[in-house]
Amino acid sequence: MRMPVAKPDVATAELLVPESPNEAIDMEQLKVTKDGLYFVRTKNGVEASLYFVAKGGKNVERIPLPQAAGTITLQTKNADSPDLWILPVGWTTDRTRYRYTAATKKFTLEPISSEAQYPEFADLVVEELMVPSHDGVQVPLSLVYKKGTPRNGSAPILMVGYGAYSISANPFFYPPYLLWTQQGGVFAVPHVRGGGEMGEAWHKAGQKATKPNTWKDLIACAEYLVKNKYTAPGRIAINGGSAGGILIGRAMTERPDLFAVAMPEVGCLNAIRMENSPNGPVNAPEFGTVAKEDECKALLEMDAYLHLKEGTKYPATLITAGFNDPRVIAWQPAKFAARLQASNASNKPILFFTDYDAGHGIGDSKQKQFETMADLLAFGLWQTGVPAFQPKTSAMK
Repeated sequence: MRMPVAKPDVATAELLVPESPNEAIDMEQLKVTKDGLYFVRTKNGVEASLYFVAKGGKNVERIPLPQAAGTITLQTKNADSPDLWILPVGWTTDRTRYRYTAATKKFTLEPISSEAQYPEFADLVVEELMVPSHDGVQVPLSLVYKKGTPRNGSAPILMVGYGAYSISANPFFYPPYLLWTQQGGVFAVPHVRGGGEMGEAWHKAGQKATKPNTWKDLIACAEYLVKNKYTAPGRIAINGGSAGGILIGRAMTERPDLFAVAMPEVGCLNAIRMENSPNGPVNAPEFGTVAKEDECKALLEMDAYLHLKEGTKYPATLITAGFNDPRVIAWQPAKFAARLQASNASNKPILFFTDYDAGHGIGDSKQKQFETMADLLAFGLWQTGVPAFQPKTSAMK
């Protein structure tokens, strides 16, 4: 909307950019320059486009990009300068920096440092799919794998998801995740409800009473990969952190037979007790409060700790906690780990790691990030049966 700063009134505001039926506006990428308003829309959370409205104008113009983009970051100086830079990025392409000149409608490559090269990822393939969920709703699913990966049910899958707070899992370039593909695996991102990939309605469809859609979407995506012979039930690893702990915890407790590995990081795994933790009350608008009957029932349903059943064969699980975590207090994953170890009837390892020097992961050093990824990748590749990651047995003498 557009309105005078001196007299703001939403009721009489002018509609500037109408809602799109198939693209969501990235609310973090709205920039004003001397020339006008630039903004980004995304289709299914994985295909980004750049738009422009001239200062004082009404026409919404789509600007052709210099390269295809899954995600676009915009940078400007201020509203009095014409300068605009765009930084497109994809699952297999690193961030590139271009200057856009409105007068000529031209992009100029303008990096601020030397560009890193990744020849080991040159043969990666990206597939963007739409998968029917339990209720028929089409869920975006992103896949990355090496060209020529056999479609015979043998590939190990690493599924990474979140699904909360309207946060979109837009395409990003992160080599540690792509290392999974170098072992013959498929890196998969299910864009489950609760995120913002398809707009605010997508967020609301995975919030409070509708939260089960979040983990049911992931389960549907995993079943699709099995049905279409990308993988098999004993070859799927799932990973998510923080609010993504609800996603991972409930997926593994609802379908323990489907997954080989579950790796919730500093995860919300005892949702009904979240409100009683120091950071708990601020999460009530997203997940609910025990003070309201319907929201309390929703919290009970999304609580992975309460859905553990004694004598059930659960997948191999690596649960992590940060002793100094101000967001998900360490006793949440600790409680889940203890009950899981007591309930598990399989011979799969249930590991609990508390980092006494860490918090919620925000602000971790590169060394700490690499150590965490090494643990996750090694554990996941081990438990999905990748030969190079199996323990060596000593010959009996």
